[in-house]
Amino acid sequence: MDILYFLNALDIAYELKDLGELKQIEERVFPDGEVIVRLPDVGREAAVVARLYPAVNDNLVKLILTLDALNDLGVGKVTLVIPYMPYARQDRRFRPGEPISAKTILKLLSHYSVANIITIDLHKPHVVEYTTMIKVMNIYPAAEFIKTISEIDVVLSPDFGSIHRARAIAEVVKKPYTFFEKYRDRESGAVTLVPRIDVELRGKKVLLVDDILSTGGTLVEACGAARRLGADVVYAAVTHCQMLKDAKEKIKSCIDRLVCTDTVLNEYAEVKTAPLIRKELERLL
Repeated sequence: MDILYFLNALDIAYELKDLGELKQIEERVFPDGEVIVRLPDVGREAAVVARLYPAVNDNLVKLILTLDALNDLGVGKVTLVIPYMPYARQDRRFRPGEPISAKTILKLLSHYSVANIITIDLHKPHVVEYTTMIKVMNIYPAAEFIKTISEIDVVLSPDFGSIHRARAIAEVVKKPYTFFEKYRDRESGAVTLVPRIDVELRGKKVLLVDDILSTGGTLVEACGAARRLGADVVYAAVTHCQMLKDAKEKIKSCIDRLVCTDTVLNEYAEVKTAPLIRKELERLL
């Protein structure tokens, strides 16, 4: 199997090099903004490793061009390694007239010889059900987070949508978990958190878990709510840390320690995803 990489993915691809021949995909941007890729010689099977964030729209075009070129070269089986799946947050139709963007992306990829997708922590697990043509392996790094932050008393999700993440980590550390009820205004984006009192937070070391940190608003709101309920220490384990606008300053205002993965390159990326991706690739070989 050839392992092709592009879009800031050398570090992940390098950890897979003994599973196949490592080759770089060339990429260019023309003066008018259009993009082009050029593939090296490849065999009948390939894994394509790519970080699609940031500049997700340009990078998605590069990925589609890559897949089309692989088809033209006669590659019969492609495994995509996409640590962060763009557009996965639009996992259902929130308002009339909207697309289900997660389904759209998977539908687009299914037009090519993509047999497998390996990704890290999809926004909602049910996204994998939007395709029957591609096997999607969705990895949540619960044990890896606990290797970095182990001294906790309670695992807390900022909303019910991330309860499966809190449950996964709680099962590793054998601690209780709970969640806040979150209500978001679809027009303004304003978020309201309502605490559940099924787990005591007073005097506890709390670990907040979520999949995406963009501007930091939801995470800091959850941290503030936990503090008001008496939490002594608040940590956060977030999979995809985009850290947009003043997110860093917001986090420092409440969170005692933030740990992220390297699906999105950032200064808090203590959890390496290459070993997890490697295990999935080994199962496919």
